[in-house]
Amino acid sequence: MKKLKLKALELGARELLSREQLRNILGGDGSDDGGSEPIPCAETTTAACDKKAVRDICCVKYDNSYVYGRCASYAPTNVMRCYYL
Repeated sequence: MKKLKLKALELGARELLSREQLRNILGGDGSDDGGSEPIPCAETTTAACDKKAVRDICCVKYDNSYVYGRCASYAPTNVMRCYYL
C-alpha cells in the first residue's frame, strides 16, 4: 500500500476537507492493487488544472511528494488552481 504525504499550504483555500471527503477524492479505502495509474502531476497549482473543470481531481508535485486535490477558482482572480490540504 502506498502512503501519500499531504502538507497544509497557505494557498488561499477557504474550505478544508473532512477525512471522508479526502478519501473520496483519493479513490476509496486507501488500498492499492498496483494496477492503477496515477494522474499526471504538474509543477504548479495552476498547471495542474490546465484544461480541467471545477472539482476535477488534480495533482501537484511538492517537496519530492505528490499532493492531490480538486480544481477550483475563487474571487477576486478566478484563476483555476489545484486546492488541497
